[in-house]
Amino acid sequence: MLVSPLVALEGLYHHTLSRVPTLPSKSERLSLPEERLRLRWWMSLEQPPVPYVQPVWSWTAAVYVLKVFMRTSDYRDDSPMGLTLADGVARQWSSELEQQGAPRLRGPERLALTVWLTRHWSAEDLVMHELQHRSLFQQHDSVFDAARSVFGKEWAELDLASIALLKAFINAPSRCNPWCAPERSLRKRDSLLRAAHSNTDITLEELEEALRTRPLLAPRPKHWASCENSRLGDTWNSATPP
Repeated sequence: MLVSPLVALEGLYHHTLSRVPTLPSKSERLSLPEERLRLRWWMSLEQPPVPYVQPVWSWTAAVYVLKVFMRTSDYRDDSPMGLTLADGVARQWSSELEQQGAPRLRGPERLALTVWLTRHWSAEDLVMHELQHRSLFQQHDSVFDAARSVFGKEWAELDLASIALLKAFINAPSRCNPWCAPERSLRKRDSLLRAAHSNTDITLEELEEALRTRPLLAPRPKHWASCENSRLGDTWNSATPP
């Protein structure tokens, strides 16, 4: 009895996906060991952690919708692994298509693209797309560019503490701006680090060393908007600690 609805749902998915003008291509993967180490750190700071992507099939969607309809206690925690990451890539791709002159993807088309991503991309593929395409204040084309502006360093030169601070900044550019809200951004950095340790993604030694590390920022880019509602003197002392 369930076969026909599932076949119809799969047909609807393919029909909706066909309305996406162009499907995204996977970004080139990092190859150098020092670059891949930073990628591992970045992925370990994802909240909630996404060690893999669970493909969304017709029956997967049907079971999830049924749980939502029945309001089971765990349906919010039972969404397919990696779905949020895939949705982020789909939204970013929709914006890129619009910048190229194509119509912005509507909700059903973006959902179909999200499903397609879960079936064809790994967690690393999704994260690499974020690193290559995530903008910051519309000033950068990638997280790698943002790293140069925030720390004056290349991606492969960042330590774990810097990766965590950059992650906090990218996730909440206004609330966790390290120049305008240093104390808040530091608290968020430490929260991400502790969560990564609780998930056994980083060792206790890595955690303790990162928590002790004092942020050392590059001068704030002059072309960025000035800090609003920032407290005078609310900045880090970058001098060597006593």
